[in-house]
Amino acid sequence: MDVVCYVAGHPDDALLFRGEVLYSDLHTPDATVVHIVVSAGDAGRTDGWWQAREQAAVAALRSTLSPDPVLEDTVVVSPQLRSHGIRRYRAPGFVCYCLRLPDGNVDGAGFPATQRRTLGKLQTGQVASLPAVDGSTAYQGWSDLRDTLRALIARERQGMATLRPWVNTSDPSRALNPGDHPDHYATADAIDYFARADGLNRAWWVSYDTQQRAANLTGLGLLVKRMLFYSHGYDLQARTGTPANDTEWDWWGAKSYARTETT
Repeated sequence: MDVVCYVAGHPDDALLFRGEVLYSDLHTPDATVVHIVVSAGDAGRTDGWWQAREQAAVAALRSTLSPDPVLEDTVVVSPQLRSHGIRRYRAPGFVCYCLRLPDGNVDGAGFPATQRRTLGKLQTGQVASLPAVDGSTAYQGWSDLRDTLRALIARERQGMATLRPWVNTSDPSRALNPGDHPDHYATADAIDYFARADGLNRAWWVSYDTQQRAANLTGLGLLVKRMLFYSHGYDLQARTGTPANDTEWDWWGAKSYARTETT
C-alpha cells in the first residue's frame, strides 16, 4: 500500500489548484489519498455554509470512485499531551480529515462571527488559542496545530510501503507563490516546518497567482480536474442553492503550476 497526502487551507483548494494530480492519485491502485482540510472555509457565515462546503469536498473525492458508502467518525489526536477531536471521512481510496478552523478572510483579518481569530494570528502569536468553528476543540498555540498536522500524517503512514510519501500543499514561498490567501500560507508554513525532517517529498502548488499565468492544462488533465471541481460545485449547489463557481474556474481551472522538492 502507498499513501499520498494533500493538505489544503480550504475545502476546495486541492480540487482547484492540484485537481488533475489528485484525480490520478485517487485512481492509483493500492494507494490511499489522505486529504487534510485545515480551515472550514466558513467565510464568517453561520448559516450552514461551512458544513455544506465540507460535505461537498467529500462528495468530490467520492464522485469518481466506487459506490461504497463514506464512513464518518471522530478521531482523537493527542500531540503534546493535548487531545483534539477531528472529523474523519473514509471510503476505499481516501481518508479526509477536517479540522474546521476559522476562515481568515482574504486579508487575514478574519470575521466577527469567529472573533476575528485566524490561522495567521495563531502563527504570529496574536491569539493564544484558536477554536474550531463547531466548538469541538481548540488549539493552544501554533506548535499545537502544527504538531496535530504532523501527527495526522504520521498516523496515515503507519503500515504503508512508501518510505518518502508525497505531501501536496500551497507553496510557502511568498516570492514563487505571490498574493496567496493567508490561510494557504499558514498551512504551507506548518507543513514546511516538519516535512523534510519527517522524510516527506513536497509538491508545492501555486494558488491565486495562477490567475495571472497562461493556461497549461489540456486533454485528460483538464477534463478530470474540471470533473472534480464541478462535483464539488454541483453538490454545494444542491445543498445551498448557490450556483457552481464558474468565475473561479475561469480564473484558475485550466492552470496548474507547482514545484517539487525531494527528500
